Order: sequence, then structure tokens, then C-alpha cells
Amino acid sequence: MYHFNPMPRKHSGGTLRPKVIIFDVDGLLFNTDELMFIELQRALSESGVSIDESFFANHDYDDCVYALGLSKERLDAVLQKIRTRYYSDEILPHVRMRHGVSETLKCLSSSFPMAIGSGEAEEQIVRYLRHFSIEDYFSFIGHGKTVPRRKDNPEYFFTIAKHFGVSPEECLHVGDSLYDQQALKAGVPVVIIPTKFSRHCAFDPRCQILESIEELPSILLPNR
Repeated sequence: MYHFNPMPRKHSGGTLRPKVIIFDVDGLLFNTDELMFIELQRALSESGVSIDESFFANHDYDDCVYALGLSKERLDAVLQKIRTRYYSDEILPHVRMRHGVSETLKCLSSSFPMAIGSGEAEEQIVRYLRHFSIEDYFSFIGHGKTVPRRKDNPEYFFTIAKHFGVSPEECLHVGDSLYDQQALKAGVPVVIIPTKFSRHCAFDPRCQILESIEELPSILLPNR
């Protein structure tokens, strides 16, 4: 069992001046982290297993099932139940865009090229972006098959930086989970906006912690 670790508000020592902004999807732009938690609880309960918010957040959300020590048979059954409902259009009526996301993207899009940086399946990302008509804000979609091992592999962020013709240090990754701080391995600065799940996590002190996505414009466009 993981214990709650109070997470103090952190500020980077310098001013953020990226040339490209990379946004996570689940938990940051949409409430899909909450939906995945519900689906996981439902699928696991049928196998007599339960998880709490801390376990979910500290084991990379949907990847937490691999840390439960389930037999291959039970693991495959749980994954199949999740995929049947979660990875389909059936989930769309329950998806909500986070407060302030639309306004923030609109504000920043006139000053920065923007990319998606997610470990999710590409078709799922596109499904969400099109559903909320925000796909035009992003000129690159980083997804779970961009490179092997997804965000845990620095090549993931090198690939995005190369697409825009900038160095990794000139990018900024905005996310909400421990998984998102993997960008630090590639030299990419990271902003974390914790959710009710990731508030249980202790983040790398190099990450800048914000209360909401609506703070981004004031930090990135201080003269606006």
C-alpha cells in the first residue's frame, strides 16, 4: 500500500521559454484517467482484486495491472474487459475536457507550435481530439508506438524535437503523472499539473508544479 506523500509546490529556478509545447492527454487534457480507473476497478473486482488511487498513480495508470502479480490468464481476462469498453466509441459520452484546456490551447497556439506527447494508442488520441474539435492545434501526435518503450525512451522526445527542428531543451512537456517526468531523461523541461490521482506522487524536484493548466499562459507569455 502506498501512503500519501504531500507534494509541495515547486518552481523552476529560471523562466520557461520553450519553442515547442508537448501536451500529455490522459488526465491533463481529458478526464480519461478517471474513466480508466473506473474500468480497471470494474474489471479487477471480478477477479477479487482492488486498487486505490495511490496505487493507480504510482504504477503509471493503466500499466498498474502488470504490478498486481496476476496470473497470465487473469491478466489477459482483465485487459480484454478493459479494452472492450475503454478502447471504443462507447467511452466518448463519458469523456470530459478538463477545465481551462480549450482556452489555454487557443491562447498558446498563436505563439507556439504544439504537439501531443502520450503513451496512448494513436487512434484513441485522435478519437478524443476530433470529438472535441481540437485536433488542429497539434501538428504532431506522439503516441504509444512512436518508439519502443514510449516516453520511458528518450528517443520519444528526440523524435518530437526533430520534427519541429529544435533541440529537446527547447521543448516543454506538460503532463500530470510520474510517467510524464520521463521527458527529463531527454533534457526536456517538465511542467506537472497534478490530478486527484497524481497528488499522491512525489515528483522529481526538477519538475515545475502548477495548480492548473490555466497558469501556463501567464508563465509562457508573461507580457501578454
